[in-house]
This record gives sequence, structure tokens and C-alpha cells, in this order.
Amino acid sequence: MINTLEIPKSLESLKNPPKRLYYTGNRKLLDNFKIAIVGTRRPNQYTQITTATLAQKISKYATIISGGAIGVDFIAHLNSMPNTIMISPSSLDITYPKENSKLINDIKNKALMISEYESSYFPKKYSFLERNRIVIALSDIVIFPQGDLNSGTNYSAKVAIELNKPIWTIPHRYKESPLTESLIINGNAKVIYDIDNFIKDYIPDSKIQNIESLESKSDEILEFCKNAPSFEIALERFGDKILEYEFMGLLVRQNNKIKTK
Repeated sequence: MINTLEIPKSLESLKNPPKRLYYTGNRKLLDNFKIAIVGTRRPNQYTQITTATLAQKISKYATIISGGAIGVDFIAHLNSMPNTIMISPSSLDITYPKENSKLINDIKNKALMISEYESSYFPKKYSFLERNRIVIALSDIVIFPQGDLNSGTNYSAKVAIELNKPIWTIPHRYKESPLTESLIINGNAKVIYDIDNFIKDYIPDSKIQNIESLESKSDEILEFCKNAPSFEIALERFGDKILEYEFMGLLVRQNNKIKTK
């Protein structure tokens, strides 16, 4: 079901904020601390692995936001489900890109998808840049794992700099990621050398402590779900706690089974 969304205050800082927004899914994800992970459509193998690890670890404590594109965006969404937000370059009744159709449907049903286009809107060239500005403006921190100059990711980096967003990247070999290399040289980005330390130092303590307090307990729900019971059985036994754990990224639902992430 597609609904209208009140324009978040963080978008008011844009030169051209959206006039209206539409969403489907869990709008409560907007209330979380949000980290954007965006980058090239052609990531190398190192970037693919590191992006997946970033999304998996960070999504336990913060919501991952991205643009649903092939490449870095896809990897970030896939590895942070259901704690992820996709900003679409099309209206929500159109699945774009089709190569990501299964993931996009999962985001619509289990996470959150947002668009500024009302209906029957297929992306134009400028739609991707319009989407990118929303991704950046909604985020509290931006991570560019890999990018090229003269690209959509470069436009996103310019928006992040204009909005004074904290920018991070990952270490690369010489000339392997021209955009992030430029951001580091110019003092616009810092480098994540240790993901766990990044989480501890830059995600609000309350988020981390809340998750860690749950994980430190001998948790009956997590123990029960290690055996991947059906969602209905787990819901009948534990009630809304199952949904709460799923929302926090401690559990994941697949093929009507619920299991530990």
C-alpha cells in the first residue's frame, strides 16, 4: 500500500527539497540513526565483500539507506534487510531496476521504500540525481565504499559536502577508487580501517547499548529461532517481541521462516 509521507526536517536543508513524498513499508525506520552507503555500479570484489560486511555489522545498530541501484547500493540493501531504506528514482508502482526486482519487493514488504514521484513515473536521467540528494539529506553519516569521478556517486559526494555530512570511505589501492581518493586528499572524507571501532565511535551509544544488552542475555527468543521455526509458530509463542527483534535486525524472515541473522 502506497501512502503519503510528511517531509522529514532533514530535507529542508536541500536547495530543492521534494514537494511531496510517498512510501510503502515500515516508516518507523526513519526515526532511527541512518547511515547512507552508496557507490559505483561496478564495484571490485574487495569493495563487494567490504560493503556487505559494513552493511551487516552497521545494520544491527543503525538503518542503512541507499538508492537501490545495481552494485554497491544493491549489496548494502541486501545485507541490511530489514533495517534498510531505499529511495527510488521511479514512482513506487514501477519496479526499477528490474534486475533488482526480488530485493525491491522485499524492501517494500519488510523494510521501507520512498519516492517523490506519485505514479507511473519511469526514471529520467535527472531522476537519479534527484534520488541521490534525498539519500544524502536523510542520512546522519555517508559512506562511499568506491566511486568514480564524473559519476552519480560524485554528485552525491558534492551534496554531502554542501550539507556538511560526515563522509567516510574504505581504504583502496592506488588509483583504484578515484572519487574516494580525491575526497580523502581534499580532507572531505575519513577512512574506516576498523568497522567495529567505527560503530563504537560514531553511532550513538544508546543504540549500541540497547542491542548489546539484548544479545548479552541468555535469550529464549534467539535460542528458539536458531532452529528456523515458521514465523507463525514463533509469533504465537512470543507475540510482538518477534516483530521487535526483526525490526532491530536480530532476526530475519525468509520463506516464512524466522531465524537469527
